[in-house]
Amino acid sequence: ILVVDDAPEIRTVLRGLLEGQSHQVLTAETGADAERFLSAGEVDLILLDLDLPDTTGIDFCRSLRDEGCDVPILMLTRHDTVRERMQGLECGADDYLGKPFDPGELIARVHAQLRRRTMEVERVESLLRQKWQSIHDGLQLAQKIQQPFGNICLSSVQASVRYFPVGRVGGDFYLLQDLDGDRAVILIGDSMGKGVGASLLMASALSLLTDLVRRLDSPAEVMAEANRRLLPDLEDLGLFVSAFCGIWDRRHRSLRYSSAGHEPPIWLRRSYRGRRHGLLGTRGLVLGALSAASYEEKCVHPGPGDRLFLFTDGLTEAVPADRQPQLRRGIYRSLLETMDLSIEEQTSKLLDAIPRLGGEALILRDDLTFFMVEFEP
Repeated sequence: ILVVDDAPEIRTVLRGLLEGQSHQVLTAETGADAERFLSAGEVDLILLDLDLPDTTGIDFCRSLRDEGCDVPILMLTRHDTVRERMQGLECGADDYLGKPFDPGELIARVHAQLRRRTMEVERVESLLRQKWQSIHDGLQLAQKIQQPFGNICLSSVQASVRYFPVGRVGGDFYLLQDLDGDRAVILIGDSMGKGVGASLLMASALSLLTDLVRRLDSPAEVMAEANRRLLPDLEDLGLFVSAFCGIWDRRHRSLRYSSAGHEPPIWLRRSYRGRRHGLLGTRGLVLGALSAASYEEKCVHPGPGDRLFLFTDGLTEAVPADRQPQLRRGIYRSLLETMDLSIEEQTSKLLDAIPRLGGEALILRDDLTFFMVEFEP
């Protein structure tokens, strides 16, 4: 307890009363002395005289509150008027006691303030525990969502995934799942940032997109609706999400797709006329950028054995901007040279080749996900 009073006899009396109740007591004669005590250590309660040599109790109390000090303040004064009580309480004091004071009343008021402070500390600690538990639960959910699949085999699609978060969890997400007997969804995305915040945003975005692809038939409509739903929260936080959504129809051998500012997947053709690879890019801003954003939808018809290589920007951003074209060319070459391998072997070969392709400048700055899909006959 910090006693701030210019009268030495008052300081002595208060020290004796409070130490008799097993409280530790500091005493200060001026506002400047009191500030030094407050900055040097933890104070649970201030007994503050209204008349100080270098300031008034009112001004000192107001300055403490302006600086964010939340220590309870019990004001003491000889001028026990209604006006002064109002001034003291309005400037941030928690209680008021006139001089001369009854020792029993003083001790009762001190204990009441300390009890209130203890209850507030316990309340804040309880809220913090709840928040940390919520974050912990979110991290566990994110880790479950982001566990690498290894090999996935659906009715007419196989896939192999590699996932490398910068921290324990990250902001990348991916999904390969049957929608019905003939259709499957291929989804990949990247939440801005890395670590806990990005992982929680990732979990929210993936949950929404997974729900939308089950209810909406068009990838472009999925992106537009996801943008509409996510925009308020993303706008407030200054964040965004990139995503690619493809719906594979086995019966018509069609892949309809739309992108929200995501890296275009690489289409690798088994049988071809002309180019052996192409990029599946569409016009569309990242989710959370603009309320009026529109999303383009395109369609391709992959042949038996064709493959689709999806990835997040952690791959290209692993090298400086001037090295990215070289890295991309190396990735295309590696993928085309390994088309005769299984998708699991092809993914592993690419993973082994990336350090060589990126050169000494390769540094994993962001979460990185590979997602290789093969369209079966």
